[in-house]
Amino acid sequence: MEKLKLILKIVFSPFISVLILFLTDSNLFLYPLVFSLIVSFSNYKSYKDLIKGVVLSIIFSYLSFFVGYFGWGLILKVIEYIGITNDISIGNWFYTDLAFLISAFITAPALTLFLNKSLFGNTKTKTSLRIIIISIGILVLISFIYNNQKVDNYFNIMNVWHLIIMFGLQLIINQKYFEKKPTHNNV
Repeated sequence: MEKLKLILKIVFSPFISVLILFLTDSNLFLYPLVFSLIVSFSNYKSYKDLIKGVVLSIIFSYLSFFVGYFGWGLILKVIEYIGITNDISIGNWFYTDLAFLISAFITAPALTLFLNKSLFGNTKTKTSLRIIIISIGILVLISFIYNNQKVDNYFNIMNVWHLIIMFGLQLIINQKYFEKKPTHNNV
C-alpha cells in the first residue's frame, strides 16, 4: 500500500499541477508558484522545517523562472555579439529559438532541479544527476519536435516543461524508496 501511495504521488503530482494551470487559465508568472506549492505539499514529510522549505521552494522556483525568462534576452545578445546570427539554423529554428532553448529548456530546468533538490535530504547522488540530465534531454527533444510556443493551446510547451521537470524532481526527492536495500547472507 505504501508503494502505491508513493507511485501515485510521483505520477499524479505533475498532472495535478498541470491540471491546475489548465483549469485556472493562469498566466505564465503563476507557473513557478503552482510548481513549488505542489512539490512542497506532496513532499511535506521530507522537509526538516516545512515553512522554511515551502518559502525557499517558492523563491527557488521564481528565481529559476526569471533566470530562464530573462536569460533568453541575454543569450540572444551573446549570440548576436559573437556574430553567428546568420550561421545558425536548425530546421525551422533560428538563433532566437536557440537562445530560447538554452534559457528555457536547459538553464531554467537545471536550476530548478538543482535548487529544489537541495531542500531535501539524500538527493546528492549519481541517480539525481542522471534524472536531471534525462529530464533536460527529454525537454530539448520535445522542443525540437514541437516548436509552437503559444501558451493558449491544450498541448502547451510550458505545461509539458512543468510536467517533465516536476516528474523528474519527484523522482529525485523520492529516489531513496526505489533503491534496493542490501541483503545480508548469513552463512
